[in-house]
Amino acid sequence: MKEMDFSELSEWILEKKSDVERDILQTKGKERNIRTRARDENETEILDDLCRKRWKKAETEGKVKYLSKRVWYYEFD
Repeated sequence: MKEMDFSELSEWILEKKSDVERDILQTKGKERNIRTRARDENETEILDDLCRKRWKKAETEGKVKYLSKRVWYYEFD
């Protein structure tokens, strides 16, 4: 077995890293990445505000119809 110290190992990894990354990107499909980490609080708050504003705008434009207390109709564009 060939012995190797950490500096040689890190050099070898740096040499191969770009080739490996290119191979991974080439084999990866065009599918959207699935988010695995949670959003931070500010991002969540901003996205919630944007959704509320979009909902209110849809209500004022008449795209939302309340059919009953728990059933709504939303007209998508």
